Amino acid sequence: MKQKWIKLSISGALFLSASVMLLNGQASAATVMTPDQMKSQLTEQDIKEATPTGSKETDSDGKATDDIGMPIETKSSAFSGEISRSYPNVNNYILQKNYQHPNITQELHTFSMFGYKTDDVLPSGVAVHYTDNPNNFSARSEADYEINGGWQSAFVHTFIDAGSILSIHDTNYGAWGSGTIGNKYFTQFEMVTARDFEDFAKTTSYSA
Repeated sequence: MKQKWIKLSISGALFLSASVMLLNGQASAATVMTPDQMKSQLTEQDIKEATPTGSKETDSDGKATDDIGMPIETKSSAFSGEISRSYPNVNNYILQKNYQHPNITQELHTFSMFGYKTDDVLPSGVAVHYTDNPNNFSARSEADYEINGGWQSAFVHTFIDAGSILSIHDTNYGAWGSGTIGNKYFTQFEMVTARDFEDFAKTTSYSA
């Protein structure tokens, strides 16, 4: 798909540095619309297409869920005893390590197929999500949750962890992950929770 990424939307507590996102030099300038401008272009059909059919607030047992609806058993298990600490600058660390991203696995599903609300029918930005599940570090298991029915509450195009990039939905079509407006304008991916700083740096590098 032609690249035309011009806007970065952040979901959760993740802030991905523009210097990392632009390392490949493929970003290009374009007119950026405000959310109100985007909203004004949506028809009732657009809203219907970009609205999930299920709720992602809790799972069937009433338990809390992560960013895409995967159950979180306990919020503190992965980081119990963790204390505040200083880490290296992640951008410099990534440049020093010179990570080579893994091959992208394409496993595309047709959850809900709808186009973008742009003149060229291409996404006008990227929505970066963070699963925020301290008990799950796997792109595979997060993706499987969506594939096996969770997509009715929310789904994204791609999942990225410290060892894999897994695409499950065609980026030429929208996804249900960032609200009615975002779904019609942005391609979307999930950064999966990292076990440690090294894994976070890898995931960030692969995301860029």
